[in-house]
Amino acid sequence: MRDPEILSTPIHDLPASIFFKEGSAIMGFETLQEILNTAPEDLLAKEDFNYVWFGELVDFLTGLGILHLLQPTQGNSRV
Repeated sequence: MRDPEILSTPIHDLPASIFFKEGSAIMGFETLQEILNTAPEDLLAKEDFNYVWFGELVDFLTGLGILHLLQPTQGNSRV
């Protein structure tokens, strides 16, 4: 799968763990694009957010070579 295709693929169809799929669903995410469209502070504020789920997201995006898409757009970083 290429970037645009995988970003719009339902998370439940991705080769990810049940933990990641269920966590995504609980937080209301159906696709990776929905996660990437969420501001970092809003993602952290989600009641069911946890760093194990986030770590799997980072690993998954890294494996696809698209981790850079998780970064805020230039000028929106607090750093």
